[in-house]
Amino acid sequence: MMAIVKRRLSVTIIIGSLLWCVNTYGQATPGDSIKPKMLNNSINLSIGPGGILALYVPAGIFYERMFQGERFLPKLTKFVDVGVGAAAYWEGESAFVFSRYGILTGHKKYHLEATLGAVGYLNGDIVGVLPAASIGMRRQKPNSHYVFRTGVGIPEAIYVSWGVSF
Repeated sequence: MMAIVKRRLSVTIIIGSLLWCVNTYGQATPGDSIKPKMLNNSINLSIGPGGILALYVPAGIFYERMFQGERFLPKLTKFVDVGVGAAAYWEGESAFVFSRYGILTGHKKYHLEATLGAVGYLNGDIVGVLPAASIGMRRQKPNSHYVFRTGVGIPEAIYVSWGVSF
């Protein structure tokens, strides 16, 4: 008789605990877990007034396309950018083109961004293909048309960038 009471008490506690767990998470709405999306396209103007060992001042303009979704690494926003620019330094100048793949972290208006790709210097004292990379911070609210970026990278050096997203 005592074993039956203990068994019923155990089953009642387990079922009660399960029902309590289901009810405690019942207040969450589907909108609470949805990451707000940003506008997918942007055009940015970047200037990099800096250089560590020598004067190196690059400036460029680039187009960026974001990929947001539930596929590969859904918590991160991925993007690809392509652009052109020129760099002036003590010994001369060089024009360049670049293409990079990057990721953005963050859900609100401040994001950490990191990129990796290639830059091709077309003419001048620096000629050839070199790696392109950057790491920096981006301020872009979801569904906002304005982008502000700052950080360090190649070919941008220590850069500041303004852009318009659409």
